[in-house]
Amino acid sequence: MGICSWRGGLAAVLGYFSLVLPAHAQGVFYTPDQQPAAWDVNRQPAVWDVNLAAGAATQPTFHGSDRYRVTPIPLVMIRWRDTVSLGADGLSLYWHDDTLRIGGGISYDGGRPDHATGGIFSSGDDRLKGLGDIDAAVGLRGFASYKLGSVYLDAAAVKYLGPQNKGIQVNFGASAPLALSKHFIVRPHIGASWADDNTMQSFFGISPMQASRSAFAQFHAGTGLEDVNGGLTLVYLFNDHWFLGADATATQYLGQAARSPITIANTNATVAAVIGYHF
Repeated sequence: MGICSWRGGLAAVLGYFSLVLPAHAQGVFYTPDQQPAAWDVNRQPAVWDVNLAAGAATQPTFHGSDRYRVTPIPLVMIRWRDTVSLGADGLSLYWHDDTLRIGGGISYDGGRPDHATGGIFSSGDDRLKGLGDIDAAVGLRGFASYKLGSVYLDAAAVKYLGPQNKGIQVNFGASAPLALSKHFIVRPHIGASWADDNTMQSFFGISPMQASRSAFAQFHAGTGLEDVNGGLTLVYLFNDHWFLGADATATQYLGQAARSPITIANTNATVAAVIGYHF
């Protein structure tokens, strides 16, 4: 959640760039998923794997908004010995074998301002005035990924520790990457999000005080499924170093999130693209 909603779709493809590219550079192609080259028992992972990427994303001004903005995406992705990584999902430490990957780490949510901010990294929407800012929050994250045939199943849970956002969010996903050629990969993906009452109330609820200060009626948002989503990721590897990636994801809000007065549009879309370099 928060101002970095592009991460929900594009983070997965950004995360695997640094997994696919080292193998490609050595003349071996691995299907893109969340599968490190080290999952192949005949290979040794690189000690360091570094990727830089930059691009832009078109995303709603807030979850449930019917207005969109373009946001620049600067990213650094670093992996050490295929056990520690730093990237769009935060700082992670993980263990893996042939079919299972499990780990934990620290993630970050950018929060939500109650007004439009200026500058190149502008965010927010003046229609939220009176609701108050949701401050940025650090989260403790646990995750697991399992390979079932050609399908990859993922689950992650985050406990946020912010002053307003102290809730828990759980994400489930599945993807089936397909290599159309040695250089071109497509990856359809689907997912769903569940959130506890703290998270739902922070982002979709309206307290009596907020109702008195804003244009929204009082609303209590309780625990439940927040949304389902689906999309398509495209990756093109120009050579051993340069790559291009794009992702389009549609999100359908459910239950309390869909009924919230804040949710003007029950369906949101995010489109993002990056170009990057693998060292």
